Amino acid sequence: MADTYPSYAALAAAQTEGVDYTRTSVTPAGATWASIAIHGGSIEPGSGEMAREVAGTRMRYFEFAGIKSSNNVDLHLTSTVYDEPTGVALVAASRRCLSFHGYTGTTNVAETAIGGLDTALVSRVTMALRAAGFTVITAPSEIAGTNPANIANKTNTSMGVQLELSRAQRAAFFPNGDLSRALRDSGQRTPAFYAYAAALQSVYEGRGVVSLTSINVSRYTLIPAPAADVDMTATVSTDKLAVGGSHLPTLVARYADANNMYLARLDFTGTQTVILTLRKRVAATETLLIQQTTDLTHVADARYAMRFQVVGTTLRAKAWAVAQREPSMWQVETTDTSLSAAGQIGMRSILSTLNTNVLPVTVSWGDFLVAGPQQFTVTRSGNGIVKPHAAGAGVQVVRPAVRAL
Repeated sequence: MADTYPSYAALAAAQTEGVDYTRTSVTPAGATWASIAIHGGSIEPGSGEMAREVAGTRMRYFEFAGIKSSNNVDLHLTSTVYDEPTGVALVAASRRCLSFHGYTGTTNVAETAIGGLDTALVSRVTMALRAAGFTVITAPSEIAGTNPANIANKTNTSMGVQLELSRAQRAAFFPNGDLSRALRDSGQRTPAFYAYAAALQSVYEGRGVVSLTSINVSRYTLIPAPAADVDMTATVSTDKLAVGGSHLPTLVARYADANNMYLARLDFTGTQTVILTLRKRVAATETLLIQQTTDLTHVADARYAMRFQVVGTTLRAKAWAVAQREPSMWQVETTDTSLSAAGQIGMRSILSTLNTNVLPVTVSWGDFLVAGPQQFTVTRSGNGIVKPHAAGAGVQVVRPAVRAL
């Protein structure tokens, strides 16, 4: 359906701000990301509430909200022609942008159609939402968000991410699926609302670096495991190409101590090939369980995603470039009965004994997510009301703070 108005100026001339629509812009000091909803309020209900929650106090936030008693669709300005100056300026000052929208979708199917020119961030957002138990699909061409003129792509890097939330997905964020203005303004939200926002906020959490100043010395970043069975993902890069011996970034599960753990390891080799291995370390002896040479090529500072799943006696792993979609199949899989206690999980960074790089080598970790059946309580404040709530199975909530070691 065509827009009623060709521009914001035409809209503003015909509609009354504060009566028919509102504009809200917030810029926290030092913020470099933007979370926006240009069809907020009752235009595409639920999109503005999610943009505001995701922004929190750390991202720039902009919402154009329809507040008419009816016919709010008349306030819709298509993303590729959107020229409201406050929102455009806010996005232009940002390095990355998450642009929230609503679309009809398939009846009763809760899903997010994702697109945009920031393909690396699209991949990270997709990983985070899926790890939290939400369905994500590649946006069809008509809502793909890949037009450079789309406001989501008008950042200072000329790329952004567009998230189209189906009506069923947005309805799942409010009690009884009620998308009315009265309910939304009441501040009531479901656990799914906060879980969705938390997944996106985890993408923003940032990265930590480990400076390796010696060869064959492990540096661990660990947190208590939520359970013995875990499914975790992370992204990693190193600042140099490997010389002599490999760089060996590793995800760790069922860590009891430095001598007992399961490992999913990437080998960034001196020939720039990338090898994925599953290993165990038991009583200080490390054993290769299975390996596969991937089709990846190691590039300095390029980010690679890893996923490591340990369920019962089954170990599985996969690796892919962040700019690509996660492979549907596990690349390495085996069974082992050596370790069963939950212990700790996290990352290990180490250089091969044969490595001859000029040191230090910096390993950059980020986007650490853990999925699995967990319960947690989050306290949120809406309209001054503090509301504890719990999330159900499949929600990721664990994000260790990675720091320089």
